[in-house]
Amino acid sequence: MLDIEGTTGATGFVVDKLYPYARERFGRLLAERAGEPDVRRAVGQIRQMLDEPAADAARIEQVLGAWLDEDRKAAPLKTLQGIVWAEGFASGELVSHFYPDVVPRLRAWHAAGVRLHVYSSGSVAAQRAWFGHSPAGDLRPLADRFYDTENAGPKLAAASYGTIAADLGAAPERMLFLSDRPGELDAARAAGWRTAGVRRPGEPYYESGTGDHPEVASFAQLEIGTGAGDGGGPGAAEVRRAGARLAAEAARFASLGWMRGTSGNLSVVLARDPLRLAVTASGRDKGELTADDVVLVDGAGAAVEGPAGGRPSAEAGLHARVARLTGAGAIVHVHTVAAVAMGRRRPGGIVLRDLEMLKGVGLPAEGAAVRLPVIANSQDMRVLGDRLEKAREPRMPAVVVAGHGLYAWGADLLQARHHAEVVQWLLELELASGRE
Repeated sequence: MLDIEGTTGATGFVVDKLYPYARERFGRLLAERAGEPDVRRAVGQIRQMLDEPAADAARIEQVLGAWLDEDRKAAPLKTLQGIVWAEGFASGELVSHFYPDVVPRLRAWHAAGVRLHVYSSGSVAAQRAWFGHSPAGDLRPLADRFYDTENAGPKLAAASYGTIAADLGAAPERMLFLSDRPGELDAARAAGWRTAGVRRPGEPYYESGTGDHPEVASFAQLEIGTGAGDGGGPGAAEVRRAGARLAAEAARFASLGWMRGTSGNLSVVLARDPLRLAVTASGRDKGELTADDVVLVDGAGAAVEGPAGGRPSAEAGLHARVARLTGAGAIVHVHTVAAVAMGRRRPGGIVLRDLEMLKGVGLPAEGAAVRLPVIANSQDMRVLGDRLEKAREPRMPAVVVAGHGLYAWGADLLQARHHAEVVQWLLELELASGRE
């Protein structure tokens, strides 16, 4: 579990670059986008915290500036910062900061099967933007889950770490938290986690140290294993929890008409080394799945001995191929009319540009074109996987399979769902335009 400021990136970059960037844009955000749900909710929270139900935009902006000066970890401030920063990263005005020792280590751990997650006081939107627009490219596939003070709780409260462990289905003693702040490390340890302090010269907490926690000055000094060979693969409870999440997502897609009857399939990665995925079972109505309608499969898409029964979809092999190829933590496959129609209309691929919705897949809304690949269908998943690998556009987390449907993926199920929704919207727009 990774902290951001002072641990993976410089606090000074946040304070000297990102804070002024947000401060300059809060007024416009409050004036022009006050009706958006996230903005409206954050403003309501600020009014409640101030006990000023009639506080106007000018007052809210004044308070936000004061909170920035105090470096206050207030959830509504973080929400509004996240909105502003996400747009700045998407437009190319902002590029995040990672210490030189961090990215090589993250990639090595991820390749070795270590599940990486992020817990920061910054909003999940800001975290995704930070990892998605680094000097080393899009690092979001390296992280499975993102947590903030809204979906997990305050970082100085032990209960927050208990909430995260429960959400991940992980034993607390299997969790390792990396942070530069001794209070956060204390809270994680109180919840039964392992801890390591990251103490970097020039960071605000450098002089105070990390208390009695193990301490490193660089990620290069950390050796982290997966526990492979100790019988610690996905257990029955973890697979069933994954099944419950997949069932909820399948019901959502079925309600949209994207998974009619027994069509479509979803998966989530549970382990990297060896690769293990929980995949929705074949032949089941996707609107009525339960936590037990899931199959644990290996890196080839074959069912493995373990807690899950049933028969995996024939396309499980392609899910595994996508997970290996892209580092995705979850894959969505839906059968939508727009995907099939546009696959027929533009078999060479669908070029998209100058659309605000492109931000939803981490791309700028203006000035850049991106191609959504279209590949020919095949009943042989090895052939289909080869076609996907050859045609894949690294910036686009999706592909259309002609005459079949849409595949989309992301770091976790939530992001995979969002990518599927955004790409489907783009396909519907292109279909409605009537352009050949």
